[in-house]
Amino acid sequence: VFCFCVCVCVGGGGVCACLQYQLFPSSRNGFKVGMRLEGIDPLHPSMFCVLSVAEVIGYRLRLHIDGYSECYNFWVNADSPDIKPAGWCESTGHKLHPPKGYKMNEFNWEKYLEACNAQAAPKNLFKSQNSVSARFQVGMKLEAVDRKNPCLVCVASVADIVDNRFLVHFDNWDDTYDYWCDASSPHIHPVGWCQDHGRPLTAPQGHPNPEHFVWDEYLEDSGSSAVSSQAFCMRAPHGFQINMKLEAVDRRNPMLVRVATVVDTEDYRVKVHFDGWHSKFDFWVDSDLPELHPVGWCGRTSHPLEPPPRPSDLKSSVTQGVCPTPGCRGVGHIKGAKYTGHHSAFGCPYSDINMKKEAVLPDRLGGEKQITFVPVHFVQKTKRLCVILQFKNPITSTPRLKNVEVRFH
Repeated sequence: VFCFCVCVCVGGGGVCACLQYQLFPSSRNGFKVGMRLEGIDPLHPSMFCVLSVAEVIGYRLRLHIDGYSECYNFWVNADSPDIKPAGWCESTGHKLHPPKGYKMNEFNWEKYLEACNAQAAPKNLFKSQNSVSARFQVGMKLEAVDRKNPCLVCVASVADIVDNRFLVHFDNWDDTYDYWCDASSPHIHPVGWCQDHGRPLTAPQGHPNPEHFVWDEYLEDSGSSAVSSQAFCMRAPHGFQINMKLEAVDRRNPMLVRVATVVDTEDYRVKVHFDGWHSKFDFWVDSDLPELHPVGWCGRTSHPLEPPPRPSDLKSSVTQGVCPTPGCRGVGHIKGAKYTGHHSAFGCPYSDINMKKEAVLPDRLGGEKQITFVPVHFVQKTKRLCVILQFKNPITSTPRLKNVEVRFH
């Protein structure tokens, strides 16, 4: 995460030299392949799991959820607040989900490390965090944006608190919609915010009278209290400007970091374009995303930086055994980290047949659930008309509200 609050642009290309403090890692990445640790499953944000380091590139880690397929592997920065040392769950009273085949109440780190002939990641490798404000407590209610359906603001609860962050949970929905944030997040609001701002508030699933939801009644019925309005301290809008350069993780192929440009902005989001690539690959992200880095971050952390493709790279290849997608080197796979490469359009994250797909995995926890693991946000910035509809949630097979985007010409 870095700040472009004040900058000067050098030349017509918009290469920016930031005059504000930029956050670069202050130490080397000390994690080694095979080390064990605990951390949050990004597809189940309420769950802490047993993890192992599967790959180290620069200041980034590819983590494996022990006992499960490599297709559930995911990438984090070495200073991510989502990872903790072995034993952290036990010491903080959190539930640790053990590897598949282990019973939760029988898992023991010492025995597990001995059985795996592995070592726990040293505690000094983990970044220490500040504590969250005491004004946020587990069970308290608030109103929060559904980040998978950003037009919706929903009834939510504080489900967990770790360091300076807390887990937002949407009442009566499963944890796949949950997300971690702090008190400065623009996605959270105090009880009554929707009414004060003329916005519709989405009631909890199964509420007997969702069109006439009343907070006072709900708080009394649930025996809960609201987070104080004074606890919220929304951060100022970011300072990104159009044409600024940065280095960004490729969300369709997260093992790669590419040269990128800011091509559009909103108060708390930026639209990222990968230099040399077609605009159809552009995507919107929150401006504080840890996958965005200042120019020079890869060089400083010894991480490979993908340069813009040359004109010759953007020609389709008809050579057998080579990916035919223009610009693609055959690195990565639409099905995630289980496959490191591909040789056809079927496995290519950038091919036309996969461009409008969200890659879907069976839920690793079993059942018939399916979970989206490649977020696709190739949406033009338009005026939005939010229409409340119902559709079958592929995760729960229950109706979930959805927003529809309408373009005005």
